[in-house]
Amino acid sequence: MFTYTTLVQAIQDWMENDAAEFTAATGSGIAPIDLCIQLAEQRMYKEIDFTSAQKTTTMTLTADTNIVAVPQDLVVVRWMQVQKGDWVYEKDESFIKEYWRSGTSATQTDQPYYWAFTHDGSAYTSSDRQTNFIFAPTSSVDKTIEISYNIRPAGLSSSNANTYLGDYCGDTLLYACLAEAATFMKADQELAKYQQLYQRSAQVLATEEQVRMRNSTLLQGELNELSRTRENR
Repeated sequence: MFTYTTLVQAIQDWMENDAAEFTAATGSGIAPIDLCIQLAEQRMYKEIDFTSAQKTTTMTLTADTNIVAVPQDLVVVRWMQVQKGDWVYEKDESFIKEYWRSGTSATQTDQPYYWAFTHDGSAYTSSDRQTNFIFAPTSSVDKTIEISYNIRPAGLSSSNANTYLGDYCGDTLLYACLAEAATFMKADQELAKYQQLYQRSAQVLATEEQVRMRNSTLLQGELNELSRTRENR
């Protein structure tokens, strides 16, 4: 529905503002209108669980170690599983420490069943989050861990003309951008109007995403059939 160019034009048209102070890069190196788009996209990804923002990949847990660096693009972990094996369940780091303290040492090896976040105390950098996954028990052999998590996809920009939000969620994205633009312009009445439009549109979009992910007609049919089979036994 919207490319970067058409979205920029739509924001200018709706806000009736094509002034350079809104459309041109400032000392920060980014035009306010582009910042409005970025903030709107971030808001949508924080508030709505998009299937398009899910990623599944693998990582290697090296033998006799129980630490793996967190992927740089990770936002929220969805699940972990030993490849072709059991699920690995999230716990608090204190649980992992207690697991070892209560009779199983950190060097005792077994199938990893639990994971937690742990921080090494170093300073954060843009290329190293200084955050790791810690597992228990420790594996005696290399293990491939499958992990599914949410990311923040690249947004619309002069070098990225199309995104999922622009192509399939144009109304919600536009209202979110207009709310950010109204904030920049200190247009309180416009802000209230676009905020309301955004919230209504976002609610519908969130419901659509929930249906897409969790309410498969086939799955419902299978579950209903399974339920009837059990009742007839």
